[in-house]
Amino acid sequence: MTSSALAPEALFSCAGQVGLVTGGATGIGRAAAEALAAAGARVLIAGLPDDRPLDAASRLSARGLEVVGAECDVTDDARLAATVGQAVERWGRLDTVVASAGVALDEPGAPDALARMDRMYALHVRAVARLAELALPEMARSGGGAFLVMSSLSGLRGNRVLGGYGVTKAANAQIARNIAVQWGPRGIRANALAPGVIATDFARPITDDPQASPARLARTPLGRFGTVAEVAGTIVWLASPAGAFVSGQTIVVDGGTLAYD
Repeated sequence: MTSSALAPEALFSCAGQVGLVTGGATGIGRAAAEALAAAGARVLIAGLPDDRPLDAASRLSARGLEVVGAECDVTDDARLAATVGQAVERWGRLDTVVASAGVALDEPGAPDALARMDRMYALHVRAVARLAELALPEMARSGGGAFLVMSSLSGLRGNRVLGGYGVTKAANAQIARNIAVQWGPRGIRANALAPGVIATDFARPITDDPQASPARLARTPLGRFGTVAEVAGTIVWLASPAGAFVSGQTIVVDGGTLAYD
């Protein structure tokens, strides 16, 4: 049988790529790293020491995937530079970056609300901008690639609780749009992903809350929470030939919540 460029194994292949996933030891980031590696990429997982990125990488390696781990606080400029350098030094190129490190620090009525937003800004905005400064020239030297930013549904609408989080997530999606315009001529496409509620430890304040959970499900047309595999699949699509003409977009993965009337 003659192979086809439209066959799934070709269309969604990441073979030959080198990927870097920040926040890659847990939740959506870990699923993204696994999915990229399963699609053929060599992947460096970066995460905080407490999240044990080396252990996460070791478990994936034991399954035959080419994955390594690095302890990295992405708000530490020197450590972030070393982590990007580690991926390039090990494999000689960089093709796909997933900026997935994140935290929600909002607490209604907190007297230090602005300080909390400052900390989220440092992680969701400044660190992503610094990662772009470090990674984009390497990606361009490799012939282009995909820079993917993990934004949020919270950055696309008003929030009663996640106000500061939503502000910083809206800003990090703008970074992706800027990169798409500025680096598109060098073969780099950039997109943001805006997940709704995905069943992870991060989302347990919603999914495990006996009041918040039913209320959210009632406003989600599919009537369930998402899975990390569904977000990871979107990432593989955007990193692969199937997504090669998608750039400057915010891809919403929310079961229809944003569209709900």
